[in-house]
Order: sequence, then C-alpha cells, then structure tokens
Amino acid sequence: MSDEGTTEKPVFPKIPESKFNHDGSQFGSWPNWENVRQIEKGMNKDQLYNLIGPPHFSEGLYEVHEWDYAFNYREKGVHKICQFKILFDKNMNAQSFFWYPNGCNGNSSFNLVGDFLFDFDKDILTTKGREVVDDVAEQLKSSGAEKVKLVGYADRLGSEEYNLDLSQRRANMVKARLVEQGIKVPIEAVGYGKANQVKACDGESGQALRDCLRPNRRVEITANGGVLKQNESGNVAGPQGPAPLYQTPSYNPAK
Repeated sequence: MSDEGTTEKPVFPKIPESKFNHDGSQFGSWPNWENVRQIEKGMNKDQLYNLIGPPHFSEGLYEVHEWDYAFNYREKGVHKICQFKILFDKNMNAQSFFWYPNGCNGNSSFNLVGDFLFDFDKDILTTKGREVVDDVAEQLKSSGAEKVKLVGYADRLGSEEYNLDLSQRRANMVKARLVEQGIKVPIEAVGYGKANQVKACDGESGQALRDCLRPNRRVEITANGGVLKQNESGNVAGPQGPAPLYQTPSYNPAK
C-alpha cells in the first residue's frame, strides 16, 4: 500500500477471523446503510468510527492504515454478507474504499469506455482492452455471477445501421474474451448502436466532437450474482457495494 492510501490489489481477511461477534454464529454487523453512504475520502478515523463503529478484525484502531469490516444485509429476502475495506494515507485520512467481492453478489455493473477497449471504429480488443476485460472476468468469477449481459453502444456519428452492427460486434468480442477467461455462465451480448446516448456534445465538430462523444462509445456489463465465494488469494475487489443499498459510479478504468 502506498503513502497515499492506495493499492492495486487489496487483501482481505477471512470472514471467520472477525473479532466483532462475541456470541452466536453470525459474523460482522448489520450496519446503518445511511451512515455507510455518507463515507467519503478525507474523513478521519473518529468520523468513520462514529458512522460505522470500530473495525471488525484485529488490525487495531491507531497507527494502522487499513480498517476491515464485514457487513450483513438482505437482498430480496436472502441474507448476504460483504466485506468493506478502508485505506488511510500517511496523514490517517481515508483515501480508498473497496468491497469484496465487487458488487457483493448482488447485481454488479461495469461501464467500459469503448476507446480503451477498441481502436476508433474497430471491433478488435486492444492490449489495454484485454487487460480491462480480464479484470472484469476475475471480478465476475469472484462474485459468483449466475448470468451476464453485455450491451454495446456507439456514438451518433455514422448511420444507424452501421452503428448497430459495430456495437454488436464489439459486444460479441467482449463476450468471447470473457468466455476465454473462464466465464462459464450464460452471457447475452447485444448491440444498441447509437441508442441511449449519455453525452450530446452540441456545438462541437471534428476531432473535438469525436473526443467529446467518447463516453457514448462503451460496453456495459451487468451480472446477477449468487452465493458468496471467497477467493483464495483474497485480492479481487472493487468499488461497488450491495446494489440495493450502496451506489457508486460505474466502473470506468479510463479514469
């Protein structure tokens, strides 16, 4: 972990190692999700302690740069548990937050910007694109996804027929890569062309317009999760908590 409170591979303790419970068979707490949603970068330990209590494992309170929690919740009547990690910088300000597994076995979603997956107007994954999709595959496997849907989109440049075809080919390419990386659950891949534009870019032209429209060139991935599966390496996590309770910006490796 860096002095800035960041890491590329957060490591989580095993849930049964939680010190929070003193009696009974459940681990972790049932948090106040309104408090969880208030957590943000820059908070100090006293503020976090006031919102969600002390960390649940044996890391201690002071002079440590990681706090770990195990949170219980219900989704559609099913009891689930998800881990939450806070990383502090050298000044003990909270800087990074991770959920394990990403999406907490609920509905995970990833918004992948097309220009990082594919070259402009192409449907072959770039080297960076393969890395991004491979990372998503690991998160899907960790979360126990039961089914996956890929939706490809294009910007408004070009004909509707051409953009429908391009977005479908891109969705198919991402699907093929996920299968290659070991995703065995059903995967639906569809292309919606220039539908559902997220940025209009009125008044722009030329290269400036193409750059501005970039967020519209994307592949969205949604997955319905199953039973909690702890990865042995403990290092697959992400920014997304339980979908019904904790919302975060879509996963975007371009930022």
